[in-house]
Amino acid sequence: MKRILFLFLLFSVGYGYAQNYPKYTTKRVKDTVFKQPEKIEDTKDVKEDPPASFKELYDIATDLNRSGRYEEAIAVYTEALALASPRWKYLIMQFRGLCYNRIKQYDQAINNFTDAIENCEFPHDNARGQLYLSRALSYGRRDREGDIERKCADLKKAREYGALEGDSALDTGCN
Repeated sequence: MKRILFLFLLFSVGYGYAQNYPKYTTKRVKDTVFKQPEKIEDTKDVKEDPPASFKELYDIATDLNRSGRYEEAIAVYTEALALASPRWKYLIMQFRGLCYNRIKQYDQAINNFTDAIENCEFPHDNARGQLYLSRALSYGRRDREGDIERKCADLKKAREYGALEGDSALDTGCN
């Protein structure tokens, strides 16, 4: 029984020592347990941040728009437009045009809405009608020669696409 106990004790001590024994022996103690991190050289090159995703830019621009910072929102919407898929471009251009309306740059807003109407894909007719309605509002606010006729034509198109129903105060000056 003493021999069995002695053998058991011998194997358990040997097993415990083997677990703590380093795999590779070197004269440097610090390399036996942990590998030391290499020193990272300081570089003077400034790395540019990766371009933000479309969703991030859209959210930022929408927050700026809601808080009344329209010029900043226009800049971010423009940046988001470069990353937008074709099915989102009309919406970005509409919101950017509405920001132009808010800062009373009606020519820019009209150009923006016209570009969206002519060049964008629309998921449904109502989306196209919303752009016609927005452009009509810009024509009504700009108030130059011929704008009343353009406004009335756009209101008619907005009704055709289902964005405007019934009689409204917007029709003032239209036949």
